[in-house]
Parts: sequence; structure tokens; C-alpha cells
Amino acid sequence: MRPDDVILDHAVFRVLLRAMSRPGTVHPLPFDAAQDDGLAYIAGLLRCVADNEAAFCVLGPCEPGAGGEIARRTGGREAPAGEADIVIALSGTTGGTAGSIRRGSLEFPEKGATVVYRVDALAPDGGTESLSGPGIESALRPRIAGLGDGELGFLKEANAAFPLGVDAIFVDRAGQVACIPRSTRIGGP
Repeated sequence: MRPDDVILDHAVFRVLLRAMSRPGTVHPLPFDAAQDDGLAYIAGLLRCVADNEAAFCVLGPCEPGAGGEIARRTGGREAPAGEADIVIALSGTTGGTAGSIRRGSLEFPEKGATVVYRVDALAPDGGTESLSGPGIESALRPRIAGLGDGELGFLKEANAAFPLGVDAIFVDRAGQVACIPRSTRIGGP
């Protein structure tokens, strides 16, 4: 790993910490947009949240060889959705596999998976669902364009028995990130 990569990884990690601690807020990632090949943002994030022991699953219609390319860039290994530490939804949807994604156990709630969604665009407001909970001063309604129908419902259901659940990271095509950790409540209009 080059020294510049280490500096970039630290910067990305700080952005992710900010986004997780302030659910629903939108933050620019410190990547060069000209270098994104469709997987660079995702791989850059994964280098910061996973080690080479982490298992990942790539879901949905996506670029041929995406799993192998992510494995090469991160050192992780591919696994089925139900066994993955990180589930990557490159087309903004878990495609019906949401029910099999790990939510942890009462003994080990941290074993719940992280779902990384690649979406079209993120905006701090204009969404239909409100977010509330730790790190949110008053309810937020971020807009997540390109997120599959029912995905926020899946997150709401998956996180209903806190501390069990899944954390969600949303990355848009402009290199912005927003997060909904398992402690966030997803409400209606």
C-alpha cells in the first residue's frame, strides 16, 4: 500500500465516522471523481470498514467480475448473502435477499451485516421517510434516488429489535455518502 493510499483511507474513515454519527446527513468522499470506474468508491469504502477476513456478497445485476475486482482491491472474500459481513447492492437493491442478511444475535449483535448500497444520488432533504434517533437533532428526510422499492422498509424491519440489525451505507455516483446505522428509527411521512 502506498503512503498516499493510507492518507486517503484515513480521510475516508473520518467521513464514514461523521456520516454514521449523524445518520441521514450527506457527506462528500475525498475521492477523485475522474478516477471512479464504478467500483472505486465502493472498494475505497470497503478498505476502511473491512479487513481481509471480512466476507462480502455482491448483489443484483452488476458489472461482470465485480466480485473478483472488489476482492482484488480489498483482500476480502466472496460469500453468500446470509454469511457475508458486508452485502454490496450495486444496483440499489438487495433483490429479494434481504431476509437472509445477518442481523446478529443478542450475544453478538455486532455480527449483523453492513449493507452498502450504490445509488444514483443523495440529498439532505426531499425524501418520504423520516429518520430519528441517536445523532439526529430533529427528524430528517434524506432523499436517496435509485434505492430499490422496499429497501427502507427492509431496514426498518431488520432494525426493529435493536441492538440486532444491519447498518446501511449509501454511496452515490457523485462520490457522496450517507449512513443509516441500526440505532436509527425509520418512520413514515
